[in-house]
Amino acid sequence: MKAIISIVLMLAAFTPAHAEHHEKGDKVAIEAAVLDYFHGQGEASAERLNRAFAGDHATMVGVMKNDDGEEMVRSWKDMNEVIANWSSNDNPPGGARDGEILDMHIVDGRIATVLFRSTDRFYDALTLAKVNGQWKIIAKGFVRQ
Repeated sequence: MKAIISIVLMLAAFTPAHAEHHEKGDKVAIEAAVLDYFHGQGEASAERLNRAFAGDHATMVGVMKNDDGEEMVRSWKDMNEVIANWSSNDNPPGGARDGEILDMHIVDGRIATVLFRSTDRFYDALTLAKVNGQWKIIAKGFVRQ
C-alpha cells in the first residue's frame, strides 16, 4: 500500500511540471503563429501567412465603417482569398511595425484565444486551434482603434 501511495504522490508531483512544460511550449508556438500573421501581412509574405492561418477553413469578421461613416460588420469566409490579397501588396508596410500580444488563454492544450494590438490601427481577437500538432489561426475578429 505504501508503494502505491508513493507512486501516486510522485505522479501528482510530476504532472503539474509536465503540464507547465507543455503549456510553455504551446505559448511559444502560439506566439510564433501570431507573429507569422502580423509580420507576414507587413511583409506581404504568403509563406508566413499560410503558416499562421488554417486558410481553407479560417474566417475573419471585423467592424468597419461604410461609405457613409456608419459602423457595420463585415465578414470574410475564405481566408485563402484574404491571404492572397495581403501577400500581393506591392507596397507592404514592412516588418518594423509595432504590435503586441495583450492577452493569451490556452484551454485543454488544443484551443487558444489571443488579444493582439496591431500597430495603432486595430485590435485583433484571434482564435487558434492545435491542428496536427501545429497551432493555426482559425478565426480573426477585429475592430479599429
